[in-house]
Amino acid sequence: MKRRSFLWIGAAVGAPAIGSRPGNRETVYRFAAGDWDIRMVVEFFDSYTSNGFWFKEQRDQRRFCLSGDGKENVGCLPNFVGSVAVARYHVQQHSHALDALGLRERVRTIDQDSRIVSRAPFERTIKMQDGVASDIQAFGYQVDNSSSPRQSVTPNGPWCLLRQDLYLEGQDSLFLILHWKHTLNAIHLFDVIPGDRTRVIADPDDSKARVK
Repeated sequence: MKRRSFLWIGAAVGAPAIGSRPGNRETVYRFAAGDWDIRMVVEFFDSYTSNGFWFKEQRDQRRFCLSGDGKENVGCLPNFVGSVAVARYHVQQHSHALDALGLRERVRTIDQDSRIVSRAPFERTIKMQDGVASDIQAFGYQVDNSSSPRQSVTPNGPWCLLRQDLYLEGQDSLFLILHWKHTLNAIHLFDVIPGDRTRVIADPDDSKARVK
């Protein structure tokens, strides 16, 4: 596997999104931040393979595919191998109806395997539809064609550690800090740190975890 062959994909969707097949695991958090209630549902797709990197919006059943840099329906990956996680944010405000609210994120690499090309920090806004937005993360590689042999994934495969800072759009205070570990076998959310004005209402409910 060559350094340039690894893909680190991030995509923002203004609606609840799911993968092309059910995830292996799911965790649920609930937070309160001032006048906002936020439910964060993270679905993990371990050891993911796809003949076409397709996702679906739950609300209107719209299907879309992603490219290696997270663009929708442009240069989509025909044969992706790796791991995927989809974080869905459901936001409610007590005082009045939501308008064009979004989540602003800052993502930077904390540490990484020497086989991975460094990626610069980036910022973007995840717009919401009816108070819901999705963040899709993927880590893997592209098989040249469907007949090419898929490379075996070992415990000593490439990895990276990411920090994701989340803000409610229009707010200066940090809402959440998320620490992710990306490997070819799985993506792990290993640390969730509330901001100074954020209160945890519910930790992940293990009874909702799904086993493949």
